[in-house]
Amino acid sequence: MAVIPVLASLLLTLPTPLTPEKPVEARCDGVTVAVALPGELVVRCATGATDARQALDRTGLAVHAGRGEGPYGDAGYVCRINEVPSAIDDDCAGHADGDPYWKVWRVGLDPVAWRASQTGDGPAGVPVCPGALVGFSFGGEMPVSPEAVLDDPGWLPPRC
Repeated sequence: MAVIPVLASLLLTLPTPLTPEKPVEARCDGVTVAVALPGELVVRCATGATDARQALDRTGLAVHAGRGEGPYGDAGYVCRINEVPSAIDDDCAGHADGDPYWKVWRVGLDPVAWRASQTGDGPAGVPVCPGALVGFSFGGEMPVSPEAVLDDPGWLPPRC
């Protein structure tokens, strides 16, 4: 008889899927940037950016660069976005193999899906152009599909 309350409590504690906030603009004239923060997916429009790092910096989120080298040997890597991870967890003095880090994602075709971008320059090495979509996640995959971020049927990534 105690099974029903246990099942009910399990159902109440299941994680809910992230629902992205939509950019203020109905349609982004620049680059759409999706950042997976704990419990939320922040979506912003960044105009005038030519690489993923510039786009991230233009979102209005608090971006803290690291000292030393990031996961791809990139100087000034993205260490923290909106205090994730906390300064207690990471002093931003470099990056050790196997530690979680901010990954940058681009969108590829066939199928339209997130692809990890591993460049020697980190996000600064990922070119973007108007109409593009880039994502950032800490220590894991992007939690939603590109289509869920854009809500634009038939969208395809531009050639940048």
